Amino acid sequence: MATSRIVGIIATILSVSFIWPQVFRVFIKNSTEGLVPGSFLQGCCGSLLWTIYGLSKPDPQLTFAHANVVIAILLILFVCVKHKKIALWVPVLAMSATLVIGLIAINYSLAVMGWVTIAIGTPAIIPQVVGVYRTEHLYGVSTTMNALLFACCIGWFTYGAMIGDWFVALPNIIGMSGALYIWVRAAKSHEKFTVPDELEVKTI
Repeated sequence: MATSRIVGIIATILSVSFIWPQVFRVFIKNSTEGLVPGSFLQGCCGSLLWTIYGLSKPDPQLTFAHANVVIAILLILFVCVKHKKIALWVPVLAMSATLVIGLIAINYSLAVMGWVTIAIGTPAIIPQVVGVYRTEHLYGVSTTMNALLFACCIGWFTYGAMIGDWFVALPNIIGMSGALYIWVRAAKSHEKFTVPDELEVKTI
């Protein structure tokens, strides 16, 4: 088996697993404190485009990994909608528009699809980084997810570089940096705050 395929399998496994600790945390803790719904929505749109890109290339590993991320983030957004952190129509409209854009872009060429995917998906983590920077209360943010995301980005960067697909490789530089920062900040916050800020306010 080629080394690139092994790296791709590892990256796929990390992609399949990294997001679920965050899904479990928002459901089990019933908290979205510290999460930026817009960042997750943009990430979901980006993963939808990567799914289309993977189907068109074709690249089964890329397709499966990002389809899994789409499903997981939709579950997180469901809780955000439930907590009134985002209106239901926003993700519905955004995902519908993204699907249309992706189908149009892929009809032109794989390269056009790659650029569109990078433009929409790559900056997705930035609003979450800004949100984490602005608050100490990160009870709803999963450290496990961000640790796995950091490893996941390293895996996809390596895989993309090995197969010569820089559309896959380069966006992960931003992902690596953002995930590492969120991971460290969330870990410090969890040590300092053991209950959600909302609960502390109610009990005062």
